[in-house]
Amino acid sequence: MKKKNKRVVRYKSHINLNAGIVIFGLISIYLLINIVIYFTTERTAFYEVISGSNAQGANVSYNGIAIRNEIVQSAQDSGYIDYYVREGSRVSLNTTLYSIDSTGELNTLLSEASKKNPKLSSDNIDTLAGLISDYCNNYDEMNYSEIYNFKTSLKGTVVDLINMNSLENIAKEEGNTFSINNSASTGIVLYRIDNYENLKPKNLKASLFDKNSYVDVKFSSGIKTEKGNPIYKTVNDEEWSIAVQFTKKEAKKYKKVNGVKIKFLKDGLTTTANIKVVKGQDRKYYGIITLSKYMIRYVTDRFVNIQIIDDVSKGLKIPKTSLVSKSLYVIPKSYGAEGGNSDKIGFNRQVKVEGKITNEFYYPTIAYSDKDNYYVSTALFENGDVLTAIDSSEQYIIGKTQDFVGVYNINNGYTVFVRVNILESTDEYYIVKQGDIYGLSLYDRIVLDGSTVSENQIIFQ
Repeated sequence: MKKKNKRVVRYKSHINLNAGIVIFGLISIYLLINIVIYFTTERTAFYEVISGSNAQGANVSYNGIAIRNEIVQSAQDSGYIDYYVREGSRVSLNTTLYSIDSTGELNTLLSEASKKNPKLSSDNIDTLAGLISDYCNNYDEMNYSEIYNFKTSLKGTVVDLINMNSLENIAKEEGNTFSINNSASTGIVLYRIDNYENLKPKNLKASLFDKNSYVDVKFSSGIKTEKGNPIYKTVNDEEWSIAVQFTKKEAKKYKKVNGVKIKFLKDGLTTTANIKVVKGQDRKYYGIITLSKYMIRYVTDRFVNIQIIDDVSKGLKIPKTSLVSKSLYVIPKSYGAEGGNSDKIGFNRQVKVEGKITNEFYYPTIAYSDKDNYYVSTALFENGDVLTAIDSSEQYIIGKTQDFVGVYNINNGYTVFVRVNILESTDEYYIVKQGDIYGLSLYDRIVLDGSTVSENQIIFQ
């Protein structure tokens, strides 16, 4: 019996694609691409704007040197000196200032002379009457203790006047052994020298500020002096200066200003003064703070400790590395207007559509504005673009630019130039004004290094 031939027919198998698998595969591919992009794309470092101030560098204290117009006077004779005007007092020309006695017996002679003739002259009485009149005119019953101060002052004046009368008699009697000397100039009298009398700003050097090597020679009644030796000096100008040592950074800062506010640490007095920066004999920087008053208040002080009080600037704090300079197109405000329901500023810009010139209302991002103009990025207009005024047929051709400093804002994922107004600076940061209509706001994100990006660049964070 014949075997039947079996015929086997093979059919092509069809792959049944499940929709879920397809979607899963597409998502996987998308994720893979993004992972590759994430690890291969260089990301831009950003900084979140915070508030800040320059308080750290404000109110710095300095040890200053007083520079005055000081005239040193020398003894005309040798002998024992006696002074008759208190140090720090104002004297006029020919005021009886001191006497020189070659014997050293002045006190004995004064005592004997005052006993012989203890009377006051009519001029002396007029002087006392003037003092009493001034006291009566300024009497304050609420300040009773002043009575005792006045009594002491009046008593001292009487003694001085009697002594002066006696001195004149002694000078006549003693002849060559005794001389009365008058002030050679008008000013504030000081009985001390320290070799700083002729100091000028150009002669300043760091060693002059060393108090350990400072020598102040004081004179007092009863000491013996030789002819030609210095015995007193007068300060005859109300204008004086305080020299302080500056770092290079401080010198740069104060070169930009003409005046400062200072506080005297000795007594807390606060005032304003002029300032200039100079280089001294040692080529270092010094600040010269010039005042037109208070000289007599500190006239006995060569070293004056002061504090320069800087106004504390508060605003937004941005890194110095963020700052860039950029040219912006200048557009007069008469060509801008709010359009439709938007409060954004737009411009009528001429465009060519299918060969025909027409106007479109265009809203570029405004980088800054002042009372006359808007300023926009050069990336948002073409040089030569034509704008038409809102309420007239006048036209303005884009082209004029102005340079500004600012930062790149990346809040929207791409760089937008924002102009900043710098108020102050610290070592690493600028303090910029807060509240400008087109300026930075608190917590804005800006590019940390502005030199690494350009306008309208997409940013990966």
